[in-house]
Amino acid sequence: MILFVLILIASLLLQLFLPWWIIAPVAFAFTLWKGNSARQSFLAGFAAIFILWLGVAFITDIQNDSILSAKIAEMLFVKYSALLLIVTALIGGLVGGLSAWTGYLWKKASAK
Repeated sequence: MILFVLILIASLLLQLFLPWWIIAPVAFAFTLWKGNSARQSFLAGFAAIFILWLGVAFITDIQNDSILSAKIAEMLFVKYSALLLIVTALIGGLVGGLSAWTGYLWKKASAK
């Protein structure tokens, strides 16, 4: 649970100033430091970034009255603009989860 919170808060703060891909080194570093198992590491990284990106996308969507997501959904031939928010969160979650998993595997490999 602490790993989830650390990744979520650090990613939120760093994405305010740095590019989107900062989530990968954040998840990697915190899992390298606090990861206990491969499963826990992946799930913490995936869930933290999934929730973060879904929340940010939802807030941004509300602020512009869903105009942007509706236009992008129309361009991509997607019926529901809310589906774009979920796909965005899934992509971020996979980046965070795989980065966190890699951090745990690095920790395990370097301990030998």
